[in-house]
Amino acid sequence: MVLLPDEIRALIDGDARLASELAGVTFPESWPEAPEAREGLAWHLRHLLAAPDHVPWRIRVIVEASSMLVIGSINLKGPPDEAGDVEIGWGLSAEYRGRGYAREAAHAVITWASTDSSVRTFSATIPEDNKTSARLAAKLGMAPTGFQRRDLPLWMMERGRS
Repeated sequence: MVLLPDEIRALIDGDARLASELAGVTFPESWPEAPEAREGLAWHLRHLLAAPDHVPWRIRVIVEASSMLVIGSINLKGPPDEAGDVEIGWGLSAEYRGRGYAREAAHAVITWASTDSSVRTFSATIPEDNKTSARLAAKLGMAPTGFQRRDLPLWMMERGRS
């Protein structure tokens, strides 16, 4: 489920109740938990306000169907760049890791983005010590490039590999 600017704004303001009401799902009070993910909300919102047509190319929450609880997110960092690359990132609440949610959601978003003919590659930045995300990237068909982006190892794959 894609997040809209008003929902993102409520999360930035720490109002999980309003975000839940607007989105029709349940956001935990502390969502997102990771500090870098919380900081990323404002970054995504700035880009969405500048280009509202980017909504599908930004934040998608992972919702547990049985409870309608938001358990994580799959984020694109915008539409394809000039080279056709789409950067993807993911995060799950700790208690939901290892159950296949991130893989299923990432695969679905990659499949969706692959319908855009301008998409040529998918990339992700993964810290060296994040072995879980590295395993997921590999399962999706990504491989380390030997390069860095924003001081983090860069992983990539060509469209159609996942």
